[in-house]
Amino acid sequence: MITRIAAALALAVLLTPPPRAEALPRYSARYEQKCALCHVNPSGGGLRNAYASERLVPDEIAWRRSQPALLNGLDSTFSKFLLIGTDFREVYIGSDVRDGHLNFFQMQGDLYFDFQLEPRVSIYYDRGRSDTYEMFGLGYLTPHIYAKAGRFVPSYGWKFDDHTMFVRDELGLAPPSNSDVGLEAGYSKGAIDVQLGVVNGSRGNIRDNDTKAAGALNVVARHHMGPFGMALGASGYHRPSDLDHYDAYGGYGYLTWRSLTWMGEADFVRRKPIGGDATVSVVSSHEVTWLVRQGLEVKATYDFYDPDRDVGAGAKSRWGGGVSFMPYPYMVLEGLLRRTNYESGVYYSGMDALETVLQLHMFR
Repeated sequence: MITRIAAALALAVLLTPPPRAEALPRYSARYEQKCALCHVNPSGGGLRNAYASERLVPDEIAWRRSQPALLNGLDSTFSKFLLIGTDFREVYIGSDVRDGHLNFFQMQGDLYFDFQLEPRVSIYYDRGRSDTYEMFGLGYLTPHIYAKAGRFVPSYGWKFDDHTMFVRDELGLAPPSNSDVGLEAGYSKGAIDVQLGVVNGSRGNIRDNDTKAAGALNVVARHHMGPFGMALGASGYHRPSDLDHYDAYGGYGYLTWRSLTWMGEADFVRRKPIGGDATVSVVSSHEVTWLVRQGLEVKATYDFYDPDRDVGAGAKSRWGGGVSFMPYPYMVLEGLLRRTNYESGVYYSGMDALETVLQLHMFR
């Protein structure tokens, strides 16, 4: 059955075609739009399309609005058939715990290319630091249905830009070993987005390490009621293997009211070793932002992780707060103060820490 689905998706990519259009997940919530509002990848993240780089970010998101003459001088296309972009992030992390004091760290260095083969078909390439990469063929059967084949990050929950958010880090969805090889199909029309993927289940590896495939499903529905915007989504990931079975499933959503935006996700992770007992982990991440004015946001975060909810294994939680400032359409400066607390247990313990996190993000 999986072989037939894979063949059908591969054929779709060869025969078909992208609407364009979002950077951070909270922009998706504020605009009440799908991730393709700003990204070439329809499941979000990575290269921003020409509309986002040349119009939306300079005119509606950054503190300093670009003048028409400057906007007309911007061009993300290297040629008629090639779109290019980049992301660079450097972080300074100070901590009152010696092991957590990292000083300067280059968190991201990605170079993006989108080779347009025809209006609805392209080849996408993302090369990151530490040999991380995504490369896939993307085609649109209709303006609302796409298929892709290659190496990509399976669509699951919110793609928070902060890879240390627990729902990205603890679920293995943070670089470098977060991409996998396979096929994905998606549908997006009106308030509904759906993505279904079949992958090797061997993240970070060039080849599969067994004969079993993994599956990922991501569904979200948006709704607007009076002054409120809201969305509710569900994700699932199933990976059988010769050594254990891994399942992740949960829900996510957003709620917006005027300048306030909440985004949250909560997941369960079940690991069942062959011949052993299953353990169930609980992980959750939340972000609240207040848009003070265009280009300036106040931000608060909360994360929680319990590696085994059935025993006293221990747990960790993290509170954070700070400011995000986009002075120019190509730069973000962010300062956060984070407090991580550990509840010691049988399998899990740590030392409470207070962190200062300063970030420089430049992009195109």
